[in-house]
This record gives sequence, structure tokens and C-alpha cells, in this order.
Amino acid sequence: MSSRQRVSWTQRHRLGQIVREIDAGVYRPHHPSVVLRIRGDLQTAALERAWLRLQERHPVLLCGFDLGDFTWRLDVPADMTGITSADSTPHDTTDATVGLMEQLVDAPFDFTNGPLARLILLRRPQETLFALVLDHLIGDFWSLDLLMRDLTTLYAAELGLATQPLPPIPLTYPEQVQKQNTYLDSPAGQRALQDVVQSLKAVGPIPETRFAGFSGAAHARYDRTGLVRASFGRELTTAVFACARTFRMSPWTIMHAAVHRALYILSEQPAVGTMLMTSNRESSSVHQTVGFLASKVVIATQRDDQATTTDFLHDFQRAMLNSLDGLAIPWPQLIAHMEPASLGSHAKVPYISFNPQNATMRRWLGGWKFTGCETAPLELAGSTPDAAIVVSLTELDHDISVSMYHRTDWYPAAAVEKLWQTTEQTLQDWVGTAQAGDRAP
Repeated sequence: MSSRQRVSWTQRHRLGQIVREIDAGVYRPHHPSVVLRIRGDLQTAALERAWLRLQERHPVLLCGFDLGDFTWRLDVPADMTGITSADSTPHDTTDATVGLMEQLVDAPFDFTNGPLARLILLRRPQETLFALVLDHLIGDFWSLDLLMRDLTTLYAAELGLATQPLPPIPLTYPEQVQKQNTYLDSPAGQRALQDVVQSLKAVGPIPETRFAGFSGAAHARYDRTGLVRASFGRELTTAVFACARTFRMSPWTIMHAAVHRALYILSEQPAVGTMLMTSNRESSSVHQTVGFLASKVVIATQRDDQATTTDFLHDFQRAMLNSLDGLAIPWPQLIAHMEPASLGSHAKVPYISFNPQNATMRRWLGGWKFTGCETAPLELAGSTPDAAIVVSLTELDHDISVSMYHRTDWYPAAAVEKLWQTTEQTLQDWVGTAQAGDRAP
């Protein structure tokens, strides 16, 4: 890391949003974080040494950006930082302490000089609140999992316990960005871009989705976010997994398809596009890489009211596979090519995003352990969504929980609840079709 470097398309899009926010005098934190309640003998001095070692292992946490030319300042990393810590007073309520933690998690980073990560401890009489926070420019939730694995391992080592060596990092994030940019500039990358652009002509890179209950508002404020919760229940969860096997699809694909189908039922749109969030780490070379690799792809289909259940699901699955085949093309590059004015800005039209988290992906909810301590997740308010609605599904032991964050200026809670009711009814209909061995529409 000896020189400044051109940023990735994903970083460019986020940096553009940051510059616009600064110009408008608005601050919207976009900070992936792990927040935990910790009980037990947490050794702060050992944790601080482990935190310093973590920053040394992942120097991407220290480097800022030039907001003028959107270059990555890899040549001038910030000094490594210690732990941000505070003690609550005996009179502090739980809500007050959690509120203070939210303020510390959401506090701005120095985008120019770095660092872009912080470790926070708030001590209470019976527990310690812990937060590991990144700016999205340099990390995602996969990155948090890696950082927590490394931090808890380094902490155990600092306590003098035997630990396994941390795995090597075959490709660092700056190297991955450089490799990606080289490909995208090549003739092969340009051909791949044109292929994806062609496949999205019907819906565009930011698929506007208007269904029953849409407010008609021209824009939506980011400080007006709602949350609708639901649950599959054990019986429906089991039935959906069996239904997916019948149709030779993954359970998560069939759940996404049900959301997609519900949008046809609730709207009159001739084509529907929904976004799928992906980790974008198919290559083993980046499995140990801390960086903003997570991406989005657009799944687009045309309305066909005469299609059977099988036909619709097969069409959806083909559309998804085609989209995943184009994953090498970053979503912001598609925006720059198809809707240049939208690059570097927050969404001005409502789109729907689907975020699946199977059992192997939910460790960041609080599955990490510090030696000699008990941990539990602590839920904070979180960042505001860019999408009109983010449908987030999390696989539990015998159930699937559903969280739907929505921008209330566009879709009130009643409309979001109707979307989920229609999605759930669609899944139940498909389960019945699969069980009957019928392929009726």
C-alpha cells in the first residue's frame, strides 16, 4: 500500500452520496456494526492490545479518501486508535446507556484522514456494552464477521491462551479493487457491462416499484423509517423448504420469488425488478478480505398472467441466474452507464430489496464469544435504508423472522403489511400446489 489508488465503483457511489450530504448539511451514518452486551471478566487492557493488532492486520481500517478526486489515500494511513470507552453513572437508565451507544456508533468518521473504524466500550455495573463499527466505505457484514473472529482470537492470545494462527489474506481489499477496475476497463469487462445493460432495459438499474398503498411522494426523507416485523412460523418454514425441493430451487430463491410475485398481484406493472443483496465473495481469494465487497443485483421479469406456478418460478430462477452471472459488473457502474445523474446520490425512486440471511450468515447477530465472558446481541436503531422497502429474512433454529424496513414517506406500515400478507399467501399457495403435485396457474 504505497500510493493513492482509484476507488471501486461501489466506493465511488458512496463517496458521491457523502459529498452531497456534506454540501446539503445533512449527515446519514452508514455504519455496519456489531453491538453486544458482555457479562463477565472482560480484560480491557488485553482487548486494547488485540484491537491494535487487528488494525495492524487490516490496515484498510485506517485509510481515508480524497473527496475531491475520489482517490483512496493508501499512502497516508491514520495512526492506530485505542478503544473509545466511557462509564455509565449509577443513575443512568438502560435506555440512556443504549442511547449513548447509538450516538457513539453513529458518530461521523474523518473520511479524508481516517481511521474508518472504531471499537467502543460502555461500562455498566453488571455488564459492558461493546460495539465494533465500520464505515461502509471499507467494510460490510462479512467483514464484521472476519474482524470479530480475528479480534476474539487475538484477545485470547493476549490472555496467554493457545490459539490457532489466523489464516493468511490472499487478496487485500486494495488489491481486489485494483483487480476489479482492471477487468472493468478491459474489452471483456465492457462486453459484460453491455450484456447486463441489455438485460435491464425493461426496468433499469434502479427498478421503480409502485404497488397498492404507494403515497405518490416525489421523494422520501431518511429520518422517516418504519419497521414491520413478521414470522414464518415453524409449520410454514418446514413447508416452504419442502416446496423449494419440489421445484428444485433454494428456499431463499422461492421466498424472493414470492415477494416478486406479490408485487405483480398488488400492482399493474408490466415488468417488475427487485434487488437482491449479495456478499459477492464467490472467489475463495477474498474470503479473508475485509472490505466493501457486498453488492446488489437486479432480478427483472415480465408480467405473464397466464403462466403456471412452475413457469413463473422457472422464469424467476432463470432471471436470477442471469443476474448472478453478471455479478462482476458492480451495481453503481450500471447506474453510471444507464442513469448517470443517479450515480453518487440516494435513490429518488422507490425500489424493493431482498436480503436473505441463512443460518450460516447470522453469526454477526451475536454468536462471537470473548474468553471468560457471556455475550448477547444488542439491537440499535441502525442505518436508514436506501430502498423503499428492505425485506430482510433471517433463518432461526426452527423459524424464519422477517424484518421490513420501509421509508414511510413512500410506503406506510399498512402497505408494507399488505405486501407481506400477499407474499405469505403466495407461498402457501405454492406449498399447496407442490403438495398436490399440480402445476395449475
